[in-house]
Amino acid sequence: MSNIPFQSINWDKIEKIESPGETGTVISQTIQIAGLRIRKVTYSENYQADHWCQKGHIFHCLKGHLISEMESGEETYISEGMSYVVSDNESSHRSISVNGAELLIIDGDFLQ
Repeated sequence: MSNIPFQSINWDKIEKIESPGETGTVISQTIQIAGLRIRKVTYSENYQADHWCQKGHIFHCLKGHLISEMESGEETYISEGMSYVVSDNESSHRSISVNGAELLIIDGDFLQ
């Protein structure tokens, strides 16, 4: 990962891309910088991801509540102001939101 110059991010100017989940939808706004991805995501009510993910992330909940379901059946809950972190290949997880949630998600080469 290379040095990142100082910069501000105006999320109002970042393209919003809507994608379906197994149920519900997610709206993603993404900034990609060499070896680093920063996303602001908004999960709809009754959202469930359509795949299991093995990538590492830093999740920070800005609004609402999120359930991170592990393929093993274990669930972790985070709500507004809470975060979770995991490295690549440390779990197989997916996101679920019953009432909707907004998150800041950071991932990249540093989590390998």
